[in-house]
Order: sequence, then structure tokens, then C-alpha cells
Amino acid sequence: MIFYLYNALRRVSRHSRLKKVDRIKVMKQLATLALICITYFVFAIVVLHFLRPDLNPMSRPTSEYAVGKYGFLMTTAFFSMSVASFSLLIGLSKGVPKPAKSRIGLVLLGIWAVGVLVAMSFPINPEGTELTTTSTIHRINGPSIFLSLSIATVVISSRFRRDENWKPLYSSVFPLSLILLVLFFITGANIAAKTGFEGLCQRTFLVMFVTWFILTTLHLRSTIANFE
Repeated sequence: MIFYLYNALRRVSRHSRLKKVDRIKVMKQLATLALICITYFVFAIVVLHFLRPDLNPMSRPTSEYAVGKYGFLMTTAFFSMSVASFSLLIGLSKGVPKPAKSRIGLVLLGIWAVGVLVAMSFPINPEGTELTTTSTIHRINGPSIFLSLSIATVVISSRFRRDENWKPLYSSVFPLSLILLVLFFITGANIAAKTGFEGLCQRTFLVMFVTWFILTTLHLRSTIANFE
């Protein structure tokens, strides 16, 4: 996946010199890669709920699946999410007309994609264990990248109404992006208050994001043939 993403990035960087048919092919492949990776992420998370019944999904974050038995599966889920996010980032940067493109939103989406790799590299400590440097990095990184993602979806979605091809998507993804932003603060409040619903809030956030991601990527793929 990394090799393909690198190769696609190299080809897209020569965007202006590629024939239109080649640009369309590369962009469609990027969108397809994004969909495959996000689908794998969902699959891995769902499977881990059955493989790790010892972790209460109501109160424990999905990051804890990376520690202990079947931890490799959560590691691959992190990696897959990062590749999916980078693929969508490249697709949006090259496939959305300038009036409907938010550079700030794309930068924030990039921060999220990099931050997911950081989360993968520095796993969280299980609840009740001694706090380590690795876990501290993970716990600082988490809120930062979720906030970046929340704002990214809002600003990216808000610009879609400025282009006729993307305007139909705006009515679906912009409300979702606002829900994501609200869920970010709800999740933070639950974590601070230790309500026991932290895990549920995070999973709800992820469901909303995956929905936003799939809708945006599918629309990107369907409109690629029209960009120049």
C-alpha cells in the first residue's frame, strides 16, 4: 500500500504533464485505495470487539486493542486509516476545483494522517498500569489529532457548496462534520469526568467519521472524470 501510495503521489505531483486519461486513472485508483483501507479499518475494529471481550467498549478506547493479544490487528488498523487518509488528502487536493477546496482543511487532514501513525508507533498503556513516556505521547497526540480531524471535516465540507459538482454532497457531509465537532467535545467531557462512556463516545465519533469519509470518497471518485 505504501509503495502504491508513493507511486501515485509521484505521478500526481506531475499532474499538469499527465494526459487527462492518465490523471483520471491515477485519481480513481487513489479513491479506490482510500475506500479499501477505510473498509479494512472498520473490519479490524469490529473483529477486535469479538476477539477482545475483556475490554469494555463502553468505557475503553479502541487504542487499547493495540496492547496485548491481537495487538497486531489494531496496529494494521492504524496503518490502514493513515493510508486511507493520505489517499483522500491527495485526491481532494488534486480532484476538487479551487473554489471548493480548503487548503487549511487539507493541512489539518494531513496532521490527522500523520498523527494516526504516531498513535500506531506509541501505543497507549492499558488502564490501571503505570504511565510510560510512550503512553504519554499517545495521550497527548490523541486529542490533538481528533481536534484537527474535526475541524478539517468542517472546513473541507463547508467549501463544497462553492462548486456545482460538489454542492450536492454539501447537504450530507456538512451536517456530519458539525456532529463530529460536537462529538469531539462530548468525548472530551466524558474523558475528563470519567463517566464510563468514553469508549462509546469515541466509537460514535469514528462511525460518523467513517460515514463522512466514505460519502466524500465516493463522490470524489464519481466526479473525477470531470476535473481538468
